[in-house]
Amino acid sequence: MPHALPSSRTRVAPPTRLSAALAALIAALSATAAAQPADPATPPAPADPPTQLDAVTVQGQDYDPRRDDTAARIVVSADQLARFGDDTLTDALKRLPGVSVSGGGAISLRGLGKGYTQVLIDGRAAPAGFDPAALRPDQVERIELLRTTTADLRGEAIAGTINIVLAKRARSDRDQLTFALKHSGNGFKPSAAWSRSRRDEKTASTFDASLSRSDHRIDERGVEQAFDDDGAQTLQRRTGVYVRTVREQLSLAPAAERTLANGDRLSWRSGLDLSRQRKRGEIAWSTSLGPELDHTDYRQRTDMRLTQMRNELGWTHGFDGGGRLETKLNLDGNRERTRYREDADGRDGRRNREEATDSRLQVRNYAVSGKYAFAVRGAHSLQAGWDLGLDRRHERRTQRLAAFPGFPAGLVDQTFDARIQRSALYLQDEWSPGPRWSLYLGARWERIAIRSRGDGFAAVRNDAQVSSPVLQSLWKLGEGRRLRLGLSRSYRAPELRQLTPRPYTSTNNRALDPDRRGNPALRPELATGLDLAYERDWGEAATLSVGGYARRIEDFIGESTRLIDGRWIASPLNTAKASAHGLEMDGKLSLAKLRAGAPDLDIGVQLNRHWSRVQDIPGPDNRIDRQPRYTGGVSLDYRPAQHWTLGASYTHRSGGPVRTAEREIESETAQRELGAYALWKRSEDSQLRLTLTNLLRRDSGDTFEYLDEGQRLRQQRWRKSTLGVRLEWQVGF
Repeated sequence: MPHALPSSRTRVAPPTRLSAALAALIAALSATAAAQPADPATPPAPADPPTQLDAVTVQGQDYDPRRDDTAARIVVSADQLARFGDDTLTDALKRLPGVSVSGGGAISLRGLGKGYTQVLIDGRAAPAGFDPAALRPDQVERIELLRTTTADLRGEAIAGTINIVLAKRARSDRDQLTFALKHSGNGFKPSAAWSRSRRDEKTASTFDASLSRSDHRIDERGVEQAFDDDGAQTLQRRTGVYVRTVREQLSLAPAAERTLANGDRLSWRSGLDLSRQRKRGEIAWSTSLGPELDHTDYRQRTDMRLTQMRNELGWTHGFDGGGRLETKLNLDGNRERTRYREDADGRDGRRNREEATDSRLQVRNYAVSGKYAFAVRGAHSLQAGWDLGLDRRHERRTQRLAAFPGFPAGLVDQTFDARIQRSALYLQDEWSPGPRWSLYLGARWERIAIRSRGDGFAAVRNDAQVSSPVLQSLWKLGEGRRLRLGLSRSYRAPELRQLTPRPYTSTNNRALDPDRRGNPALRPELATGLDLAYERDWGEAATLSVGGYARRIEDFIGESTRLIDGRWIASPLNTAKASAHGLEMDGKLSLAKLRAGAPDLDIGVQLNRHWSRVQDIPGPDNRIDRQPRYTGGVSLDYRPAQHWTLGASYTHRSGGPVRTAEREIESETAQRELGAYALWKRSEDSQLRLTLTNLLRRDSGDTFEYLDEGQRLRQQRWRKSTLGVRLEWQVGF
């Protein structure tokens, strides 16, 4: 009988006093706001003869959150996201300030990816299995980039937050059809979308539907080598990988909103995604020096069907005293059915492995959230809120192995259940002590309770509580100059797969391809952060932001690969401390608005330099989460005629080695991408767009090294890059 694993309880800050203080303060401030009497009605004064005045035209700048909000945020509109004609939101995101995308599609701020960069959908955590590449830019109303945490959003944002706000309000009566075809050396991707919106005085509704099919191919070559301490080569093995993935997806997204007679607003938004993915892969290993692998010719077939459903009900109520209450109820879920088959041959060409794995995953998420905003005497604007959520997961997974000489048959039941419960309270205040100085003060308390059990491992119990104070300050220095300061506490919670001790086995187990197993005793990483920025704008003609950041991280989560009972196993663990800091610059320039008669050309530029260090990993290159040293880019938009717009963009992400553990070094080539587009806009409702991507066609590659006792193992892989061409026609009626 396996030994029971001890429960892990992380208690960062006691919730009792903070919860009581928040509740008392909310109640007191609510009573104060409600008790303020309305101004008494006064009888009208006798009317004076009308005075004839000259007409006066007042011009002012539109509201810009980046310029006017005390809490620093960059807001990117739907028009800015759609200007390059990207077919996925992932491609549009990589052009935004401070955002970079790795070769595997992971989105990151400040070069720190999943877990460090928080990705939200309408202010809530993205559902399980969410892929930004499945969204089109025209489905998004705006993107909010927050480099410093705020109390009203989750504090799981050490690097920052990307909040994706989906389009749900109809601005006018409109029907729109979009047809697109994308081709590259890796395959075709046709797509079609229909959008319908209706609006009257009290009601607004939208309906979006899209259908797409992608056929993607990967052709990869690699080599594995080993050298002893004297430099003599002990292993030479070549690999060839070919993978073809076909994905078909149907998405439906209805939404409605109604304003009641008393001014209350009710909203409903839903979404249904149906997708099927068929993947076929082949891997061949050829060893010319060193030990032969058990399985040299490997074939894999995966058929996955996914259904995702989301529903959100919202209610907004305004009070006579000026208060405002917003509440939301979210009901989400998804069902995933996967059929996985693999077989392999040995060096003699005979079959020696057959595996059949079938799994059914069901996820249900329930959440209730709300916030109450109110004004009090003085230059204060307060908001209090709560967030309660329950995520339940159940997976039935069965693995069958056929018997072959030297490889016994096996039947493994990997069924498991998991429950993730989240609760949070927050209070924030925006205060203006003077005409040029404003403060944002916030406090958030969060609790995460994870329970998991399944066949083959002891029950998992992991609790964590985190308090996150936030301070942000804005000084308006005059003439478009601003100075920002942010102090914050944030965290990174371990994922469910990192906590669950269920093993995921590799076909040819070795140090370069180990099994993976979770660690139930993991604690969340805690970070103290400082952000500083100087901003300058010259009206609508130009903007410039120069800043820096620093993070100090405790209980850093690393990974260790070890040989246990004859198999190589990689597991996460908490080590000591880590730190990260960097410099950031971004700006925009519009020549036509800067100088009369200049070309109608807009220029955008960004450049970021990052440093990080993990204390318990020997240097050099002991950076966090494969963080690149440099990220940046430049974009151009030129309007030579009334109906034409031409543009180009270049993005850069540096490569090089990163030491991810004491014995492990990973490296990847630099990513340099150049794209261009031409847009012909016949009318407001009809346009034709041609987009070219990956014009440089630079092949990509990565290297993984393991420093074993007495030898150095190295695995290198190269993948060919191809040009992408996309043609899109959009018509409205």
